[in-house]
Amino acid sequence: MTQKEFSLRTGISTTTISDWRKKNTNPGSDKIMAICAALGVTPEYLLSGVTEDSDRGRNIDYMVIPKGTEERELIELFSSMDWLEREHLLEYARRAIEKKSESGYTDRTEKKSMVKIAEFCDIEVFMDSEFDGNPTVDINYLDDNVQGSLQLQEGRIMGDFSKYVIPVISAWYEEHKSLLIKMWNNHKIEMIPTWE
Repeated sequence: MTQKEFSLRTGISTTTISDWRKKNTNPGSDKIMAICAALGVTPEYLLSGVTEDSDRGRNIDYMVIPKGTEERELIELFSSMDWLEREHLLEYARRAIEKKSESGYTDRTEKKSMVKIAEFCDIEVFMDSEFDGNPTVDINYLDDNVQGSLQLQEGRIMGDFSKYVIPVISAWYEEHKSLLIKMWNNHKIEMIPTWE
């Protein structure tokens, strides 16, 4: 194919095509699709020489994780750890998933309106941002994969929490009771500072 024919097929000027050859530069991304259409090839083939039926690059798996997400933060934190810290974190994650599958655990906090408001002693607390029903928060105890709830007016804890976990939840509740009820009544969720 001559440069003139290539220019006619792509709509790219012959001087631009000539400059690519003379200056040994590559076309800009805005020209790639026109070139692919003119040559009858895919962008992948044009850029890498790999055809769709090729095995080259097939074993590589990519994941795009948006900035500002918890997943991105986790990966960035993981990348900054030394190898031993990474091993501990991976082992913890594997054990958590294993316990979850063995216990028949179902995550009620997948509801989009649930917002995490506190985390302490491997306990997570979620409040419903739609403020439906009686004033309650959902409680997850991560170590045992136990879920339950806490009624905000009475302080009653529901769920199969161990005798060691219930006093911790009760103590946290007593310290934050007025704030929790205020949040529910005002329909305004805020993060409760770390508590030990």
